[in-house]
Amino acid sequence: MAKVRLKSVYIKKSIAVIAAVCIAIASSGCGSVDLRMYNSNSSEESTSSATSDSSASETKASETKAPETTSDVPVMEPVETYGDDFVRCEAAICYDLTEEKIIYSKNADGKIYPASTTKILTALTAIEYTAPEYVYYVGSELDLVAQDSSMSWIAQGSSLCRNEILTAMLAPSGNDAAYCIAANVARKIYGESLSDTETIDYFAVLMNDYAKKLGAENTHFTVPDGYHDDDHYTTASDMLKFAIAAAQSKTICDITSQPLAVVYDEQGGIHSWDNGNILLTDTTIPYEVYGMKTGYTDEAGFCFIGYAGMDGKEIITLTFGCEIKNRYADTKKLMDLGFGLYDKDYDYYSLPTDTEQED
Repeated sequence: MAKVRLKSVYIKKSIAVIAAVCIAIASSGCGSVDLRMYNSNSSEESTSSATSDSSASETKASETKAPETTSDVPVMEPVETYGDDFVRCEAAICYDLTEEKIIYSKNADGKIYPASTTKILTALTAIEYTAPEYVYYVGSELDLVAQDSSMSWIAQGSSLCRNEILTAMLAPSGNDAAYCIAANVARKIYGESLSDTETIDYFAVLMNDYAKKLGAENTHFTVPDGYHDDDHYTTASDMLKFAIAAAQSKTICDITSQPLAVVYDEQGGIHSWDNGNILLTDTTIPYEVYGMKTGYTDEAGFCFIGYAGMDGKEIITLTFGCEIKNRYADTKKLMDLGFGLYDKDYDYYSLPTDTEQED
């Protein structure tokens, strides 16, 4: 990973400004955003008036000299827009959380497979139905987890409190932890007699209901981990709603902002997991990354929901259907756009690539 980013806008930043950025971000912290979505239909109206007095008009015309050249007339600079070729992923959004507006979108309402970014909604659902002290028991539901998926390697027979099991799911992207969450929440709501398979189905009902509560319109989830299922789909627009809700959760932000997470289970066992989000340790970017979640399946491609802050502004980015070499490059490009740092002459795709095949 290159230690210096050769980009003029970054080089010009002084140590004093960087220190000020850190202080500003620390004061804003995670969970300081508003769930209200930006109203793209709002607009400012301007009105004009004209006099009907013809004599007054003639007098005014005689007293006013028309400009001799067009240079005398103020010209508004056009707002620069970016097309679908701005990023290489299939679907993307850059959202200004501070001003509550979408800065850039590509195929935002098209059907996508979310892979492990699904776990953002799984975490929100778990927080909705269980308190921090609620104990999750790890049981035979782990037998349902696809063996070629990412794991946190929690053991059957152990137990973890809510925030610890959420960490096991969000930090290493543990599909086993996601299934444990689904089984425990479903049995808490619908009864202990549910079979392991039934708990996953019932939890999916809770997820979809909560998705609608957050305003999702085109989401249908069937599993808690995002392992591919043709009937498990969403849109970038819906995933943005989940990301905004997650950014409001101090619990989720505290977990997803840690490069290394260490927790204890109820039996005294210690667990440590590296976070798969490489931006958490990227020294070439000037903004502070708070998370949020990676994802990958063959069908979904490489996916990422990013969350970062700088100079009192917070930005969420979403990229879906990326190639391995583009996931973080597209994210950095969108982050730069959101923070006003985008440099059209900079080659974002010459950056070191994402080398992890797991999510």
